[in-house]
Amino acid sequence: MRAGNPDRMRLILPHQPRRAARAVIAAAAAAACLAAVAVPTASAATPRCTVPNLKGSFKNASAGAGQRFVTLALKNSSSTSCSLAGYPGAQLLSASGREIATNVVRDHSKTPKTVVLRAGQSALSQWHWGAIAGRGEPVTGKCEPTPSKIEVTPPNATGHLVLAWRGGPVCEHGQITVRPMTK
Repeated sequence: MRAGNPDRMRLILPHQPRRAARAVIAAAAAAACLAAVAVPTASAATPRCTVPNLKGSFKNASAGAGQRFVTLALKNSSSTSCSLAGYPGAQLLSASGREIATNVVRDHSKTPKTVVLRAGQSALSQWHWGAIAGRGEPVTGKCEPTPSKIEVTPPNATGHLVLAWRGGPVCEHGQITVRPMTK
């Protein structure tokens, strides 16, 4: 060790051992990071819910002052527990299956948490959209085409469920604000 200021003491190593020490320190740091990530939690042990094991529906539709609200329910239809975490996705569709303007916006007022669903339990997401024309939309008639179906993509999934849409046109160019899944 080099003598001098005791607050600034450092270990002086020859060139090769210093490089080896750095490698050991880097390896230890990497192992610590991997150990922190690999520690299983109760929700990590529960497999993610998959599209074939979910049933979707909309509940509690309400309207007021040019706004529309509905709750998406995703029910675990399997015989084992599964988990969901995060926000659902969506794509509005015409009766023929043609895509209609859709802009899903995540509401960050609630922090996403992992929801573990036992067989038969449901996770919920609150949805909100406007029913009054926004900028660039017609002020007479419908603001956007009226969807008849919607593809709902569960959080962290690539597949989707196709549900009937009874919410009317989604104004403001198809903007739907969604909250994360909760129980």
